[in-house]
Amino acid sequence: MENSPNPASIARVETLPTLPAVLARILSTAADPGASALDLARHISADPALTATLLRIVNSAFYGFQRKVDKITEAIVILGFIEVRNLALAATAFGSLPETSSAYDRTQLWRHSIAAAIVADRCAKAAGVANTDACFVAGLLHDIGKVVFDVLDPENCRRSALYAHSRRMRIAEAERELLGYDHTGIGAALGRHWNLPEPIIQAIEHHHAAETCNELSETARVAAVANALTYSAGLGEASSGVPPSFPVDTAQTLGISEPKRHALESELRNAAPRIEGFICAIHE
Repeated sequence: MENSPNPASIARVETLPTLPAVLARILSTAADPGASALDLARHISADPALTATLLRIVNSAFYGFQRKVDKITEAIVILGFIEVRNLALAATAFGSLPETSSAYDRTQLWRHSIAAAIVADRCAKAAGVANTDACFVAGLLHDIGKVVFDVLDPENCRRSALYAHSRRMRIAEAERELLGYDHTGIGAALGRHWNLPEPIIQAIEHHHAAETCNELSETARVAAVANALTYSAGLGEASSGVPPSFPVDTAQTLGISEPKRHALESELRNAAPRIEGFICAIHE
């Protein structure tokens, strides 16, 4: 079934906020091999709210450091450029779309998203994927289209979730039946609005279609496996109706064996308290 949002829906997506300029500067600096910890710290420190949020995350149960880290430069030295960049993206993306008065529980979606980001990074490393950084971001943002639905059409967002649960079907199928497209299509439209890299947009758009699309990037395949693993580990997304099937062929293509899959599931279950610490730090 066609999964492209109609032009009117895309036009509404384009009225949503873009990612803050400070994040663009952070991403650019993190990608510059000549940049220093001081360069990255300077851009982060230009946004006091982001600085405070990142320090809360660094000092949360997510990392479990024995002593308090009270400077962004110190956090960068300890965690590295890419890790701090990923944290900045997570903290910024979570707050970039406006809150609504709907009953949709975004906290449980972000919990699922953080879990998917963590296990996407692990999957990428297990599979020997070159660009593990993109896999973390793809895992983090794969379900961002659900937030877009909640912002732009909260009533149909609620109807789709109820329909999926009552019919015991997957949320994407329910959305397509009711709206003509699903959260992956509208999420990809947001990704283009945010000028995200194409592998990330592809992962958002096709994380439910890895077994049927033959020409997907490794990033999209990893995101599909990571999404399914979160459900196996009990960290799925509550509105999703029937959980997605595990993409066995895709995992095999990536070289993720069944024993490795179960090891990743176990690792993710054990990470649940750390993920909760991250969520608490974001919302404090």
